[in-house]
Amino acid sequence: MIRVNAEIAIIGAGFAGSLLALVLHQLHRKPVLLEQGRHPRFAIGESSTPLANLSFEKLCRTYDLPRLTPLSKYGSWQQTYPELACGLKRGFSFFRHHLRQEFAPQIDHANELLVAASPADAVGDTHWFREQFDHFLAQEAQAAAIPYFDQTQITAITRDRGWLLRGVRAEQEIEVKARFLVDASGPASVVARELGIDCRPWGLRTNSWAVYSHFAGVEFWENLFAQSGGKPADHPFHCDDAALHHVLDHGWMWVLRFNNGLASAGFVFNEAKQACRNSPPPEAIWKNALASYPAIARQFSAARAVRPLIRTERLQRRAKQVAGADWAMLPHSAYFIDPLLSSGIAHTLLGIERLARIFERHWERPSFYEQWPEYEATLQREIDFVDQLVHGCYRAFDHFALLAVFTMYYFAGAIYSETRRRQGNASPQDEFLFSHHAPFRAAVSQGYQKLLHLSKNQSLATDALIAYRRQVAADIAPYNLAGLCDPSKQNLYPFV
Repeated sequence: MIRVNAEIAIIGAGFAGSLLALVLHQLHRKPVLLEQGRHPRFAIGESSTPLANLSFEKLCRTYDLPRLTPLSKYGSWQQTYPELACGLKRGFSFFRHHLRQEFAPQIDHANELLVAASPADAVGDTHWFREQFDHFLAQEAQAAAIPYFDQTQITAITRDRGWLLRGVRAEQEIEVKARFLVDASGPASVVARELGIDCRPWGLRTNSWAVYSHFAGVEFWENLFAQSGGKPADHPFHCDDAALHHVLDHGWMWVLRFNNGLASAGFVFNEAKQACRNSPPPEAIWKNALASYPAIARQFSAARAVRPLIRTERLQRRAKQVAGADWAMLPHSAYFIDPLLSSGIAHTLLGIERLARIFERHWERPSFYEQWPEYEATLQREIDFVDQLVHGCYRAFDHFALLAVFTMYYFAGAIYSETRRRQGNASPQDEFLFSHHAPFRAAVSQGYQKLLHLSKNQSLATDALIAYRRQVAADIAPYNLAGLCDPSKQNLYPFV
């Protein structure tokens, strides 16, 4: 029997669980890390954003983790840890394809959208090759002498003057006692399972599912774009150095490149257009999807999956309760919407910041127990906000011009939040993507409702689109620091 006494038990040693353990260790708390699997292991959720990197850097500097700080920018990452694979992400790129038609670039870039996130490669964002990134952080936790138990199956969680966790590790029983419990297990949602918390996607409007893997031999989209008559020189950055989105009739596809020759790629299907139930095996789904879009088929003509394709059920999940007086879920355990806006890493890092502040300022004080209702309420509000943004995008997929306008709400909120952080104006009360600001939140909600109405039309009148663009431009004007929603830029937004 292995017996462990700790102050905080963290279930899940992905990047989030390991990073939180390191932060708590720096606060002189006593965490223990429990991991069902074993590193290195495959994982997705790879695309960081400026908001994610700013949050990561702040955690490293605030809690004196200098070995991790270089991972907050592409340039310093490459200089310090060249052996850790990652990808350069200079922004977001979107290209609209139509079923069984060749991709045809337009002179006004009407079927493209590129939004830059950084002015140069050295300060660019990154795609995390999670297999190595998560492993590195878990090794850092072990090097800090944080108790770490991988290959541990939790079989029971009960309250016994705190928490009592029972499990099995390498055919040996393990028993962990802790005063506080953090769920960093992601979609496994171990705490929700053991406490009987409902994790169905209640209240979520987005409904999607996916097929994905990692691939070798994926052609650069910029080459194919140029061959089809497009002008890559017009783009504010190389469109492959991005979270590359192929927007489709029945969903979308992501392509994220790493510097080890691999790419993460997946088709995400809109359940309303292509149902998950009774769908064929993932290999057949992948083959059929490629065959439906000739240009994407060429991009993957020489590609091979380096691991088996994975087909999900519905991606969306949401815990009915995400915190209590002596436990909490990190955002990636509390919910998932969709990878469309690369929001997952940034939101989870924001959750780590919040937990760190609570433990730093309130541990062993009566006020500690008063923090969790607000943690719960804040996270649930943010989930609703992200879902609204993503669902609005899905509803606009049939009208790319409408999609390009609606995404301006996301980019305005993200860039404004990033700037507040850079200028030292961010508050601990700031919510994800500036969604705590009542006028901005109301504007997004109104814009979303108007989009739902417009998207019902098979053909969108030009005057209706112009009016909607003017509405969105007026809505984001107080927060628009990047010249967004400017028709003269023809959907190509350089870093400002």
